[in-house]
Amino acid sequence: MSVRLKTISIGIVSAFFFSITFVVNEVMADANGYWGYTASLRYLWMLPMMIIVNHLMGSNIHHVFTIIKHQPSDWLIWSQVCFVLFYVPLSWAVNYLPGWLISATWQLTIIFGVLTTPFIKVTTATGKKVRLKIPIATIPWMLIILLGVFLTVVVYLSHLKNIVPMILAILAIMIGAVAYPLGNRKILAVADPSMTASEKVLAMLICSYPAWLLIAGLSYNQVGLPHLTQLFNTFLVALCSGVIATVLFFSATQLAAHNMRYLAAVEATQSMEVVFSVILSMLFLGHALPSPIQLVGLTLMVGGIILLSIRA
Repeated sequence: MSVRLKTISIGIVSAFFFSITFVVNEVMADANGYWGYTASLRYLWMLPMMIIVNHLMGSNIHHVFTIIKHQPSDWLIWSQVCFVLFYVPLSWAVNYLPGWLISATWQLTIIFGVLTTPFIKVTTATGKKVRLKIPIATIPWMLIILLGVFLTVVVYLSHLKNIVPMILAILAIMIGAVAYPLGNRKILAVADPSMTASEKVLAMLICSYPAWLLIAGLSYNQVGLPHLTQLFNTFLVALCSGVIATVLFFSATQLAAHNMRYLAAVEATQSMEVVFSVILSMLFLGHALPSPIQLVGLTLMVGGIILLSIRA
């Protein structure tokens, strides 16, 4: 199996497990689960899980701490960006938008992922560090993706009387859509080449854990202890999306880290989250099939992302 095919296959599997997040988060919001707990508990659950995963894979947690100590400020900053600034906005937005629509809007991360390319520096064969450039060939496909997102969202908003909360929710998703690829790519730049994908996730968890404890504490001050169902649901999200999907996705991006075309293809596979989210929402939440115009938007979005991955 070629590297490109392998990374794309891993990316699609990770997209399925990521899509579970949007559905389960909507379930928690419908049950009045506080968004602060939805965000923080996922990552609080993840740390012990990732310690176990790394132990089973023969990794030493002391090795992870040693690497963090080499560049502590970079690890601390970009872990907050990639995890906290990504997931807190998404957890808040689910109070105002259905999970599948959040998944659709989240696909803007593909565009922002390409736009953050200049933030990455790579070392050439001569040892010189050069800044990568935005692939011009991707721009037409990014416009198609943007049109697809626009059609999907606008049709939904057109049926609402008060769209202000929904617009704020969309802006929150856009913050997360910038933060995740930016944080991921900056971590790729500072991480030791010897680190595995699971070690990177564990390092980012360690660095962001104080923030999650703070958010959980603020949530307790607001609403008291979380319900047992929210504890279970956040555990499910932590396992499926936080551990399985994240490790798979980071593994794929690590394989493609030195080839921007492969990296764009991996990020493009996350478009399948929309398809999986729509299907899961219909099966388990009783959602109706999106309207014809929304289906056109979803088709343009997914098609644009796939073409971007092929043509980039």
